[in-house]
Formats: sequence, C-alpha cells, structure tokens
Amino acid sequence: MNARQKALMPVKPARMEIIYLYPCPFCGRELPLASPTQASLAHCDMCKNQFPIVPVDERMTRFLKLINADGKAAIDQDYL
Repeated sequence: MNARQKALMPVKPARMEIIYLYPCPFCGRELPLASPTQASLAHCDMCKNQFPIVPVDERMTRFLKLINADGKAAIDQDYL
C-alpha cells in the first residue's frame, strides 16, 4: 500500500429508500419507483409507454423508515 493511499473502511448507509415495483401494462417490465406518494404517470424505459400509477401511503413509508432507523437498524451487526 502506498503511503498516500488510505485504507478504506466500510461505509454505513446514510438513509434508506423504499422501492415499489409497478408492472408496465404494455410490456410487463417491472418499473422500480421510489415511494411515489402522488398519483402520476410512470414512463416505461423499455417500451416507452406511459401509464397511471396508484400512489403509496406516505404514512406507511414514514413508519417503515422510522422502525428501521432510516436504514441504520438494517446494518449487519458482524460489521460493527
């Protein structure tokens, strides 16, 4: 190891995001969306079509983040 190089320590997650998979009604590809809390149109990157999505409950998303300490509770204890 070079004197200027610093040993890299594993990095802990800073926060978490919940991803929901919405199947495209045209081609069937599962489109990953990060907690969409507003009704909107999703754009399929495979077939390029748009389709409306049902939003998720923002309270449930906040609850899941809270009980997981925004990702910190999911850290593998063998690495601490």
